[in-house]
Amino acid sequence: MKLRFTKPVLIKSGIALFCGMLLFLSCADFDIWPFTWFALVPVLGVILDEKTERPAFYGFLCGLVANGGGFYWIVGFLQRFGHLPLIAAIPIFLLLVSYQAITFAVWAWIVRRLHDHLKLGVTFIAPVAYVAVELVVPYVFPWYLAITQAWVRPVIQIADLTGPLGVSFLLVMVNGALWELFAALRNKSPMPRRRLAIAAITVAACLGYGALRMHQVGASRAAAPKFKVGVVQANIGIHEKWHANLAHEQLQTHQQLAADLERHGANLIVWPESSYPYGFGRDQAHDWPWGDRRRAQTGFTTPLLFGTLTSSGQGDAYNSAMLLDQSGNVQGLFDKNILMVFGEYIPYYEQMKWLKHYIPEMSNWSRGTDVTVFPLKLPTGEQINIGPMICYEDIFPSFGRRLTKKNPNLLINITNDAWFGRTSEPYEHLALSVYRAIETRVDLVRAVNTGVSAFIDSTGRVYKTSPSVDPDETPDAKPVALLDEVAAQQPFTLYATLGEWFGGACLALLLVLGLRARARAGMPVRWKLVAVGAAALAGAIVAGTIILCGPGQVGLALALLAHRTLTPGSADVAFSTALRLFPVAALGCAAAGVAIARQNCGKAPLESALAVLAIVVVPALAFGTLEGEQAGLVLTALAGIGLAALGARLYARRLKPAAAGETPPPKKKRKRR
Repeated sequence: MKLRFTKPVLIKSGIALFCGMLLFLSCADFDIWPFTWFALVPVLGVILDEKTERPAFYGFLCGLVANGGGFYWIVGFLQRFGHLPLIAAIPIFLLLVSYQAITFAVWAWIVRRLHDHLKLGVTFIAPVAYVAVELVVPYVFPWYLAITQAWVRPVIQIADLTGPLGVSFLLVMVNGALWELFAALRNKSPMPRRRLAIAAITVAACLGYGALRMHQVGASRAAAPKFKVGVVQANIGIHEKWHANLAHEQLQTHQQLAADLERHGANLIVWPESSYPYGFGRDQAHDWPWGDRRRAQTGFTTPLLFGTLTSSGQGDAYNSAMLLDQSGNVQGLFDKNILMVFGEYIPYYEQMKWLKHYIPEMSNWSRGTDVTVFPLKLPTGEQINIGPMICYEDIFPSFGRRLTKKNPNLLINITNDAWFGRTSEPYEHLALSVYRAIETRVDLVRAVNTGVSAFIDSTGRVYKTSPSVDPDETPDAKPVALLDEVAAQQPFTLYATLGEWFGGACLALLLVLGLRARARAGMPVRWKLVAVGAAALAGAIVAGTIILCGPGQVGLALALLAHRTLTPGSADVAFSTALRLFPVAALGCAAAGVAIARQNCGKAPLESALAVLAIVVVPALAFGTLEGEQAGLVLTALAGIGLAALGARLYARRLKPAAAGETPPPKKKRKRR
């Protein structure tokens, strides 16, 4: 059914767009955070209206504006550093925010389906659906609805149990309760007292827990050992970085600020990501010798944690964090794990170096494979562990959980947000990072090249910040140094141990509700068809790999399919196998759709989709390493589902004449004149 843009449709579209505007105004650095508590109420009214034919469309419009307002800086980023004209940057921006609006579209569709078929109130099905979708739909630039409450500490303390998803649940639950209250008053229908009471008790319990945890963690922090950390923010623009003739001057800027921080009592000094303008060897055990202009600790001896590029004799280069002690000895080396595709690495770069000719701004760093902690000896003689994070690793809850298992007593994030200028992005980055301090219950220090550098305590309180500057707009921006006291606490490991248990529970509940809704509508899932399609797809992949690559590469093909970490030195074979695996998997997805349609004597879109997900997504979720690569998995799954649907559709067309007892009409011969 086509969507006709009648007057009611246009009014509903305006309401959805308005709700999206309220959502992005709730985020940093607009910071009108109360909007989130009721921003979804009007759009819930739209998608639950019986006359609304396309609820997903209105959810998409809401998400489009919410993401567009939050990520407006993408256009400037593409223009300034991607060297794209405005006419090219805008379509890319629209494509990005359209993809990220999928969350709201899927959420709206699910809420409407469950409401119609199960007659459940939206107070709880809306947050369950939103959390489940937020869990499984990855973003190119990850964010969560909880970002809007980053500065509201009593609300976000539950993140040490549930992660940010618990805060998202709370927000959407309140929106659902407000809609039900409004609908009951408007329609003069019975008030859903039980649901509203449970929602009110839940909010009160979460706020009570927040107050309790702030007191408990604050008391623990007050009793913990303290020491001073100094942060250098040199405000060096992207265009000035890596200029050989400016390297020594930039290093001196960092050193002079570090020496000043040492005089004021700093026990640890932190420089931002890639702030060291030369480089270190990966096997280098000491700072450069005295008198060498490359020496990092010149003019001061305080332990230094800084960002540098490291390289090996084989030519591999890494974006790294390094810790030097008072004697200049290397105490720890950490390599960035989560790289930005095409910005920091190119998949199978050695096999596709020709891309560099067309896009010279592309970098290709080697990827770190594990997290680590750096040992630091305090003035009291006690040794603590520092957990380093580079760039946007501090916005991934999964990365924070991995790091927490190493028992850090302090988190340090070194970042370079100069790419985005003086926009809301540095503040959004800061807001997302606040949750890592709460989840782990240790302090977090952020050193950012052009801001926002910050100190965050273990209750999520941001107690010292620097300004965000754009050196291209203000070339005379002065360097900034921050100095403050931090606590060395023992990490809280419950969330790290349990993982996304809350999001997983919401997803499981949503699946049960979805199956129940289909059964009540007379359309239960036919698991036999799912098994047939999954077997057809798996068989096609295995058979195709044996035919095109040989029996010995089946294991490698399955590892690629599951997003497993490959062994060093296998890139050439993996690239060759991946090239052959791509058409094989595509044909396999189409074959799965045909097999299901043949078994069912017609199309079965849900069963086809589940069959593809069982082979493409489930192994990756169960066995793969997906940090920073979730979007690729989702796009692959969507392409596979589309191919399965195409295969089923083509097969169904062949069945139509036979089902009607007809034979295809013979082709007419053209008469010769």
